Amino acid sequence: MSVNPSETRSVVALRRGLAILDAFSSGSTELGVNEIARMLEMHKSTVSRLCATLEQAGYLARDGVTDKFRLGARIQQLTGASWRNVELRSAARDVLHQLVESSGETVTMAVRDGLDIVTIEVVDGPSIVRMQARVGMRTQVHASAGAKAVLAWLPEADLRRMIDAWPLARLTPNTIVDKDELVKHLEGIREQGYSIDNEELEVGLRCVGAPIRDQSGEVVGAIAVSSPRFRLREDDYPRVGQMTRQAADAISARLGAPVAMSIGRKPAPGPAPVAIAASDR
Repeated sequence: MSVNPSETRSVVALRRGLAILDAFSSGSTELGVNEIARMLEMHKSTVSRLCATLEQAGYLARDGVTDKFRLGARIQQLTGASWRNVELRSAARDVLHQLVESSGETVTMAVRDGLDIVTIEVVDGPSIVRMQARVGMRTQVHASAGAKAVLAWLPEADLRRMIDAWPLARLTPNTIVDKDELVKHLEGIREQGYSIDNEELEVGLRCVGAPIRDQSGEVVGAIAVSSPRFRLREDDYPRVGQMTRQAADAISARLGAPVAMSIGRKPAPGPAPVAIAASDR
């Protein structure tokens, strides 16, 4: 493997490490140090050292019997997350557009990424005055309706880990900054089946969110309707909450979520929600 003299040692090491991972695209599920060294024309000791580093990071796994390497769990996690997001966006696309048409507002979809909640889809509403959101945006977990819809159904240990990782900064006078108060607030979200951002993230912005579940029943993301305060009054919350939750349930059903788990514990009062095709249920 040729090396550019101008590259630093760290860059060279990175390129070699990536080359080792790429060697597994040749069709072999397991490769030994000698095989990799021959394939890449690298010194055996260099390959051995880099493979050990990749193994420690979880990108390679060593077979205890053959002493050969295979792609590790971290690779599976990365590719799995990527495909899950593709699947989720595909399942949700037309439902999100229906929700925009019914609500007249911008709709976003977000997923959990470690200790962050990341926006993966945005469908803008028709109004000139609307929320400005973008794909890839990482939101404040304690102030966003979408984020709170995810947090509310997390196992307690995961919830505490996420809350502890964030400073819970006061963004507006309405932002919840006390951990115990936030936990109690999330209990209320579980009871009503949808979340609310009442100008907690940004003054003048209100949002309503609902969770999305996969085939195992685990909450994997959330959708949220976002609106300026003057178009979303507090007495609109139950109606928009029911609308948002039904859209989220339609997406969950497409992902194979158990029917009993795709419905909130407590029905939200209000007018009939947005119509979702029977085939989507």
